[in-house]
Amino acid sequence: MILRGSGFCPGHITGFFSIHDSGKDLLRIGSRGAGVNISLGALCLAAVEPPGDTTEPMELKVNIKGGGSFESNEKLYRDVLTALLPDSGMGWKVSLRISLQLPVGQGFGMSGAGALASAISVWEAVYSNVPAWDRKLRFRAQQEKYFSMNTKQFRVKPLKRRLLSPMQLYMGEKKATVSVEGSGRASGMLEGSGSIRTPARWLENSKAEEGTMEISYSDCISAAHRAELLNKGGLGDVVAQARGGIEMRLAPGIPPFGEVHTIPVGLDDTPSVAFMTLGGPIDTGKILTDPLKRRRVNEAGEEALEKLLQKPSLRNLMKESYHFSSSARLQTLGVKGALLEVQDFAEASQVMLGNSVFAFVGGGLGAEQKKKVLDTWGKHGKVEVCDIDLLGARPIN
Repeated sequence: MILRGSGFCPGHITGFFSIHDSGKDLLRIGSRGAGVNISLGALCLAAVEPPGDTTEPMELKVNIKGGGSFESNEKLYRDVLTALLPDSGMGWKVSLRISLQLPVGQGFGMSGAGALASAISVWEAVYSNVPAWDRKLRFRAQQEKYFSMNTKQFRVKPLKRRLLSPMQLYMGEKKATVSVEGSGRASGMLEGSGSIRTPARWLENSKAEEGTMEISYSDCISAAHRAELLNKGGLGDVVAQARGGIEMRLAPGIPPFGEVHTIPVGLDDTPSVAFMTLGGPIDTGKILTDPLKRRRVNEAGEEALEKLLQKPSLRNLMKESYHFSSSARLQTLGVKGALLEVQDFAEASQVMLGNSVFAFVGGGLGAEQKKKVLDTWGKHGKVEVCDIDLLGARPIN
């Protein structure tokens, strides 16, 4: 019997970061920093056949489209499935069709996106016999429970505004008035409809407890995070992409060790993200292994996070990201020139670690500001514009 599933993982733009890659426990390795998830990323269609004989090795076929000029890394996906499937995938037959919507090696987190999209598509395939509405609730319940494992509670000044939680967006709710305090998770009361039944509450009241499932949401994140580290694809993209939105990684690794929170954004005036690639990839290996460059990155990254935490906002994220790329001496001549061209009307910065630039445009910033950025950067090449992805990696129908 062949089971089929599909998954999407947003691309991730890191604004600034610090490196935390010492130790043997991969779940504790990662980065601190901040960034934004975007609506372009990786799509995966999975066809999975459970084993008849668990003594045979896993059969894996990977077909990847997009991503620019790069060599397909089948080992990344094999490592994901080995960690995710029962018996290390022995006897399983898996076919993955992956579409990468952004270039690889330019700081858009495509390695992590492909790994996590493939894990989630396999998760959906395993539960393909469950009704679609039930799968949505199961997934969101496990996601909410997973990120509630953060041991610390981050607090910013309480903010009241009309804002939809990821679950409300997912289930199609139209109106909500909520109180947001720090964590970036919206909660509250729907106008005129009583209490919201949150995914976590649903999980408590259902028989679909995580412990009774063969593959859990936590398994997906862990498998993708481990595979990305083992294949040197990145340090903190997977946990950020799982969370969604505009995130701050306060502790390296993944929950329960890693700690991730989001900066709330209003839905009525949320800007889009404009970005442009200016040339070939940056050799991240030289930066991550050079002692002097590592020290510059870590000092600038820790300072940027400390300042952002004092007043978390989109504008301050961009401000600290720009200062980080400048202080860490990561800007190429092309990047520096592109940022200077728009500094009078847009907050822009370098995509980490890539030969690319990005800026928030439109929304509350105005249509004229968006046009200026696109016209200015458009003289040098193709400028992409996409939305902020608030939901994080997820199954898709």
